[in-house]
Amino acid sequence: MTEAVEGHVTTEIVMLNPETVRGASNLTSQEFLNQLMSKLGGKNPEETGGFQEAPLAYDAVWALALALNKTVGPLKAKGRRLEDFNYNNQDITAEIYRALNTSSFEGVSGHVVFDAQGSRMAWTLIEQLQGGSYKKIGYFDSTKGNLSWYGNDRWIGPDPPADQTVVIEEFRFLSQKLFVSVSVFAGLGILLGIVCLTFNIYNSNVRYIQNSQPYLNNMTAVGCMMALAAVFPLGLDGHHVHRKQFPVVCQFRLWLLGLGFSLAYGSMFTKIWWVHTVFTKKDDKKEKRKHLEPWKLYATVGVLLVIDVLSLMIWQIVDPLHITVEKFVREAPKGDLDVLIQPLLEHCSSDKMNTWLGVVYGYIYIYLSLPP
Repeated sequence: MTEAVEGHVTTEIVMLNPETVRGASNLTSQEFLNQLMSKLGGKNPEETGGFQEAPLAYDAVWALALALNKTVGPLKAKGRRLEDFNYNNQDITAEIYRALNTSSFEGVSGHVVFDAQGSRMAWTLIEQLQGGSYKKIGYFDSTKGNLSWYGNDRWIGPDPPADQTVVIEEFRFLSQKLFVSVSVFAGLGILLGIVCLTFNIYNSNVRYIQNSQPYLNNMTAVGCMMALAAVFPLGLDGHHVHRKQFPVVCQFRLWLLGLGFSLAYGSMFTKIWWVHTVFTKKDDKKEKRKHLEPWKLYATVGVLLVIDVLSLMIWQIVDPLHITVEKFVREAPKGDLDVLIQPLLEHCSSDKMNTWLGVVYGYIYIYLSLPP
C-alpha cells in the first residue's frame, strides 16, 4: 500500500495565507498565528480543536462585520436601520446578503471573495506524498486563475502520469503490397485488352471477325480496360492523395466503373440479344440477315450508355461524392495504459448514397434480368 500511494497528489483549501500581506484586520497571517498561539497559553495546537480552521473563522467574522458596515448607508437611504433587523424582514436580509456576496478583501486566510452561490473562493493547496510525508508543491488562486508551482514534484518514471487517456487518431491505409499486386494484375489485364483490341482492328476484314460484329468487340475490350483501370483510383487513399483532391478521385472511380460496365456488358448483352433474335425467327436466311442491322446493335449499346451517363451526371450534380471519415472501435496498444488508438478510414460517400446506389443497381438489374 505504501508503494501504491507514493507520489499521489492531494488538494485542500488554504487556511493560512502563505504570503506576507497586511489585510483588512491590519494583521499578517504570521502575526495572527502568533497572537493565536499566545491566547492558547502554550497548549499543543494539534490537541486544540479548530486550530487549523481558526484563520477561516477569523476572516468570516471580518466578512460579516464589513458586510454589515456596507449596509448602513443603503438602509439609511431607505429609512431603515440595522437595529430593525429581524428574521421576517426580507428587505434588510436581502441588503445584508448583497453586501456579503460582494465582499472582497485580504484576510489572514488569503483573499476573501464569494461566488454567486455565496461559497468562499479560497486558495487551493496542492501537496504530494514524497517519502511517506506530504510536501507542498504549489498553490492555485481560483479568484485570479493563478497557479504558483514550486517545481519540487517527484514522479515514478521519467514523466508525470497523464491526467487523462490520450486518444491518438490513426488513419488506416490500404496495404501497399496488396495495392501493387492487384495493380500489376490489372495492368496485365489492360495489356491483354490492348492486344485483343489491336488484333480485332487489324483483322477487321477477315470474314469471321466481320460476322462477330468487330465494333461491339472493340467496345467490349474498351469497357473491360476501363473497369480494370478503376483498380488504380480505387487503391488511392490519403496516403497518396491530399484530402482536397480526394473528391476528384471519388468521381473518377465512379465514372470508370460505370462506363466500363456499360460498354463491356452492354456490348456483350447486345450481341447475345440480337443473335438470339435472329436464330429464333422462323424466316428465311435473307430475313435473318435483314434483322441483323449494325446500327440497331450500336443503338442498343448507346441507350444503355446514355442511361448510365445521365444517371451519373445527375448524381454528380445533385449529390456529389465527397470524403467521409469512418471511426472504428478504439484500440489499446500494448505496454501503454494511458493511450488509445482511434482507427480512422476514409471513404467516398454522398448524403444519399444508398438512394443513388439503388438507382444504379436497379437499372443494371433490369437489363441483367431481360430474357436473351
